[in-house]
Parts: sequence; structure tokens; C-alpha cells
Amino acid sequence: MTDIFLLRLRSLSADDPVEAVHHDPVRGAQALGRIPLADAAVRAAGKRVLVVLPATDVLALSLTLPDAASSKLRASLPFALEEQVACDIETQHCALGPRMADGRWPVRVIARVRLEAWLTLLRAAGIEPQSMVSAADGLREKPGDLMLWLDGEDAHWRAPGEGPLTLPAGGTDSDDVHDSLVPGLVAALGERSRGTVGLVVHADEVDRARYSAPVAALQEQIAPLQWQTLDDGALAAFAPVYAQGVNFLQAEYAPKRAAGEGLHGRWRWPLRLAAAAVLLQCAGHAIETWRLHQATVKTDATLLEAARPLQPDIVDPDAARTLLRSRLDAWSARSLEPSTAPLLAELSQLAQAKAVSASLQVVALTSVEGGLRARLAADDADALTAATSTLAAAGWNETDDAGRAVATAADPSAIVATWRSGPRAR
Repeated sequence: MTDIFLLRLRSLSADDPVEAVHHDPVRGAQALGRIPLADAAVRAAGKRVLVVLPATDVLALSLTLPDAASSKLRASLPFALEEQVACDIETQHCALGPRMADGRWPVRVIARVRLEAWLTLLRAAGIEPQSMVSAADGLREKPGDLMLWLDGEDAHWRAPGEGPLTLPAGGTDSDDVHDSLVPGLVAALGERSRGTVGLVVHADEVDRARYSAPVAALQEQIAPLQWQTLDDGALAAFAPVYAQGVNFLQAEYAPKRAAGEGLHGRWRWPLRLAAAAVLLQCAGHAIETWRLHQATVKTDATLLEAARPLQPDIVDPDAARTLLRSRLDAWSARSLEPSTAPLLAELSQLAQAKAVSASLQVVALTSVEGGLRARLAADDADALTAATSTLAAAGWNETDDAGRAVATAADPSAIVATWRSGPRAR
């Protein structure tokens, strides 16, 4: 049970005090006694407010209804109750409770004008209730026993499997009181035989003293009798039961949620959109993960296919990857060796010569048996000599047909020479 502030109203006068109880899950019910309505409004601020109305304002019924959604059942209640309510059903407000174990539905009927008068009284004091229930709904059903709550001038009865029944219990002497209790006993027993059920009587100290003799006179018609004294008052004793009672605030009387209350306030849609964005992002990550997994599977299959010519029985993608990497490293190392790639070596030597002389140009490059023949040109003899000295150090030799001549018509000042990779020169 959540933290609830309970008020019991007996009069429509704002000057009459109200009975108040604060109930929280840790400390239970704390009776505050009868306090002014204005003080109750201050104490109720920020709490869930449950208001208990006089049971004499309420008609309690139990109906067998067809299987349907609760909203549809509420809409059909006036038609289902039309024959059971003496006054014009349009002037009455019908409230539907949770379905009972036997399949029937508890229904409470109250005059609209009366309910609206109670709401006007509360709102004038600054109290906005979340629940309004009948006082008789505090009487819990007990299998095998009649339940009786002596409540001042009222007697609330409840038989097993039935809703509450409220009848007058007043009188000036014990005989009158006894006579007023008998109709309630008869109505509560219904078709049950007398003496087959017990009687549990709830009353505070004042009402117990007042009704002890009349109740004792009923004992010959019932099985064992048991008193339950309401030491802190009925409102405190019945607080957990009231929290489960049939709430009148339904349909057009349903309480409006305050702006910003929980997820139903102004943050409801932003939070929903944020949650949707998170879900979309998670879905995107899931799709991307699936794609990467598929790509990994495809890559592993390709690696195994490439490695099988080298090792036919290979089945582990990681082993295939290691095998192919080792072969690639071996091939890369051999490709840089002069014995396996002579042309790369000669070209590298020409690049080194170019680094020595910026004006060096390769006019012609010919592949010959075992090497390269290169015609080189430079802006002057010194530049050409500096470059060819680097080639000579690498084993290049100047050919017999070198001759000094103009390299191109575009640059008549260029000096040329023909060189061949050294060990192969004749």
C-alpha cells in the first residue's frame, strides 16, 4: 500500500471537523483525530488523498456482466441498473470495481448531485482527491462469518461473497437497538440457515459499550460471536481495505493528472521520443554487427580458399591467415633482393644518382641482357660527372659509344652520356 492521506466526511458543512488518518507503508496508519477541514488540506498537500463518504449516500450492488473491456462495461452500467434503481438512472453516477472471485462485478451508485456536492466542498478547501469510496467498503469480507461494523447510528453488514449492506442501528434503549439489528441480520444471512455462520463485530469503545447487550441478544441466532475493538478508530483500522474499495472517481469524474506528474506530464512525449531514439540506435548497432559478422564469415571463407593450395587440410581461418601472411612476407623479402629483382636494384641506383644531381635526366632507358642501358643528360659536365660517379660506385660503366653530344633540340646545352649497369658491361 502506498502513502495515503485518508479523510472521512460526514457533513457537507466546511465548518464541521473531519476524521483524518495518514497511512504509509513503513509506520502504518497514524490516526490524526477529528481536525478542521482547512488543517486537513494543509496536511494532505503532496499526498495521495482518499476520501470516505457516508455509506447512506451509496447503493452497493453486485452484478453479473458479460465479458468485455472495463470501459465498455462502465458505459453499459446505466442500462444494467435501470430496473434496480428506483430513481432516474440518468441522475445517478455508477462506479465499477474489480471483478470478484465468483465472476460478478461490484457496483456502487451515488446521486450525481451528491457526489458533486462533496467534490465542491473538498475543492473549496484546496483538496483534490484521487479516490472516493463508501464507508461500508471498509468492512472486509470473511468466509464463514458475518461481518458487522457498529458505526454510531449505522450498522454495516457484510456476508461471505456479498457486498456491504448499511441499515440504521439507532435507538434509545437496548430493545430498540436489538429490534433494529434484527432486519440487518436477516438480510445479511439471506438463505443461510441461522446458526451456521459466526458473527464478527467491529466497534470502537463507545459503540461497543452501547451495543454490547443488543449484540449479545443476537448470539442465540448465530454461531460463535467475536468482538473486534477499533482502538484507533475505524478509519485507521480499515485504511488498507479502503485503498482497494470501489473508487467513485471514474469516467467524467476521473481525477486530472497534474502537469509534470510522472511520465504523464509535459515530459511524457520527450521521454518517449528519447526511448524511441535509443531503440533505433540499438537496432542500428544490431544490424551493423550482423553485417560485420557476415563480412567476417565471407572473409574467413576466402582466406581458407586461398590457403588450401598451400595446405589442403586447413580449416581454421586464423591458421590460414597466419600461413598466408608468412608466405607474403617471404615473397616481399625476396622481391627486394637484387638476385630476384635486378631491375629494381638498377632503378634504385638511378634514383640515387638523381638525388646527387638535380638536373640529371634519363633521356633513354633500354633493357639489355642482364641489366639496363641508360642515356643520361645534365645541364653541364660537372653535374653529369657527379651523377655518373654515383653510378660508377654502384658498378655501372660508361659504354664505348657514349660520346659527348647534345641530348635534345629543346635543350642544346645538355651534356649526355650512355651508361650500363657495371658487372654486365663489356
